[in-house]
Amino acid sequence: MRNHTRTRQALTVISTLTALTSATTIATGVGFMWAPWAYSLAWLLLISSLAYVIPQIDTLIALATTIARRTVHAARHAHDWLAALADRRQSPARVARSTTHMEAGR
Repeated sequence: MRNHTRTRQALTVISTLTALTSATTIATGVGFMWAPWAYSLAWLLLISSLAYVIPQIDTLIALATTIARRTVHAARHAHDWLAALADRRQSPARVARSTTHMEAGR
């Protein structure tokens, strides 16, 4: 992600979300009957968003890869932290078994 600036990343994310939203609006199909101007606007937004996103697909893939790596790293960190917290909670006194006959259930 060396050549991908924050501005380019932000524009790519905004364009991708706009394309997905426009495609969802168009896919529902009933929008044209309720508001034809909104349906036409959705088509225009879809076309313009895809016109920006398609050439920037490398930025989108790099951004998605980075987000996935950071999410996995955060999940591993949280898992390790919770495991350490669980280990710290159990003191040796609670874990030790009783040696007397009465407490052992005999």
